[in-house]
Amino acid sequence: MTVQPDLHRRTALAQTTAGELLAAHPGAQVHLTGALAHGLAHSRSDVDLLLVTPSAPPPVTALRRDGIRIDIAAQTTTAMGDARRLLGSFDLPLEGDVPVLREVRSRMGELTRLRTALRLDGHGAAEPVLTAPEQAVYARWALADRLQEAITLTEDLAGLLQSGQVHAASVTVAQLGTVIAQAETVAAGQPLLGQKWLPALRGLAANPPTGPQPLPPLADTGPTGGQWGFTDIQHRLLKALFTCWGTPSGPAQPLPDLVRSFGWLPIACNEGFAAQFGEDVLALSGGQLLTWATRAPAPTAGG
Repeated sequence: MTVQPDLHRRTALAQTTAGELLAAHPGAQVHLTGALAHGLAHSRSDVDLLLVTPSAPPPVTALRRDGIRIDIAAQTTTAMGDARRLLGSFDLPLEGDVPVLREVRSRMGELTRLRTALRLDGHGAAEPVLTAPEQAVYARWALADRLQEAITLTEDLAGLLQSGQVHAASVTVAQLGTVIAQAETVAAGQPLLGQKWLPALRGLAANPPTGPQPLPPLADTGPTGGQWGFTDIQHRLLKALFTCWGTPSGPAQPLPDLVRSFGWLPIACNEGFAAQFGEDVLALSGGQLLTWATRAPAPTAGG
């Protein structure tokens, strides 16, 4: 649970430091970023500031005030704009692992910093750096990132189960549970912050928002048939897609039996929706996605 005195004390320090930086660097902007900018802090949290300058950024260093570390990074407006262009539109072809997705995934930390960034004026005012449409595009890219991570872990899980490596598979299942919870929170409009903040982000994503919530365990049916609660995995990720993209309209349509088997997970792309297992991608209609969300997949291993 966020301790308000920790949050307020650090926010006040951020504003004071921002005022000094703005006075020393005319024409610059100062952004508060990370968990603190999103209203989360603990008794040992640092303050993360970004100094954005029109020209080459000056050398900056960390400060320590009242026992609190203030980390100051610097970036030019051009460099920030280069990252921000990725939030102009969601442009993911059906092929899945394409250069734009690889670039987005490699820069997700930078994009998350933009998503949380608040522009400080040094006098107490703070406003989001990203517009509402940019935040919506961030949510779609962050969900795509988490879905790709889930696809990678699922392929590993299938291989481990087929090889009889049950204990290693259980570790992968635990990792998958975290990734699915992250997918649910980013689909609901929260940033992809560090794992320690996931319970708090789950609470913020609730409607209405609540205090921190524990991560729900995956339904575990054991390794028999390679199922490992995979129905639960598929349905939770389908619900995350609907949260982010909206529930498809129209009637349910027949779903290919292949997609109902272990390993296949839903994704969204330019053309609409699809199912993916490893590098195999199969386009689906919105009606087929609705069927998938309401019908349990067959408990068979492989794909």
